[in-house]
Amino acid sequence: MELSFEFFPPRNNKEYKSLEETYKVLSKFEPTFVSFTDGAGASKNRDIIKSVKILRKYSETEVVAHITSCDKEKIDVDVLIDEYQKNDITSFLVIRGDCPTNEFLIDPDEIDFSGENEFRHASDLIEYLKSKGINNIGFGAFPTGHPEDKSFEQTVETFKIKSNLGGNFSATQLFFDSEEYKIFFNKMKESNNEVPIYAGIMPLLSLDQAKRFAQICDVELPSKLEQGFENCSSKEEEREYGIKYITKMCNELIDFGADGLHFYTLNRSKAFVDIHNNLEFKK
Repeated sequence: MELSFEFFPPRNNKEYKSLEETYKVLSKFEPTFVSFTDGAGASKNRDIIKSVKILRKYSETEVVAHITSCDKEKIDVDVLIDEYQKNDITSFLVIRGDCPTNEFLIDPDEIDFSGENEFRHASDLIEYLKSKGINNIGFGAFPTGHPEDKSFEQTVETFKIKSNLGGNFSATQLFFDSEEYKIFFNKMKESNNEVPIYAGIMPLLSLDQAKRFAQICDVELPSKLEQGFENCSSKEEEREYGIKYITKMCNELIDFGADGLHFYTLNRSKAFVDIHNNLEFKK
């Protein structure tokens, strides 16, 4: 089972130190790759390259840099790609763009923008990167269905378009029921689409956190998850329940044969370590 981790570029020296301490721990799990967000909202213009240099003190794991399409023209992309490649970053994950409140997660990438834009959709940027000779291009996947799509079938078709234009791996938005991933995965394999679909996993530590991320991603919390949190009588019990729930979901995905588990770390390691200690298959 492949493991990968997602981080956000720090805002200050304290956060850089925290990122370094986190990766000291997580690098021992030998991730297949690590990714860094680069949103059109609050995380815009953070120093990904400085962050990557910190991680490379501890491993040479492949780094995937997010690139948003909604806020860029071709000249912006050219400058960005050149800077990344000079620092041995040659893999990219294309998203349409972040919501203003969301700097940590893969976001919906098909929201309709007013005005002209060279990359109105993630697929436009994927096609452009491919034309520039870039061969390792990722994109977001939506196992619960894209919130703006009229049907699940439309979400599936969009995935196929991104794949056909040059995307060769994907990472999902958050979901809270392994069955949603399984259905999406099987649907893609039925159409002979072999693009890896890494399951996006967020460790849950409280009901408030779960509700917040569900709202950001426009997905519903399963009633069993919400009820389980509500039955807890303390923050400690909530954390224990959340870790147990996500661990169970990960084990179900491992048993199913998911392509990989992609953990949204929020630049912290402890929750992942607690989950990993109880996985049925450890890398």
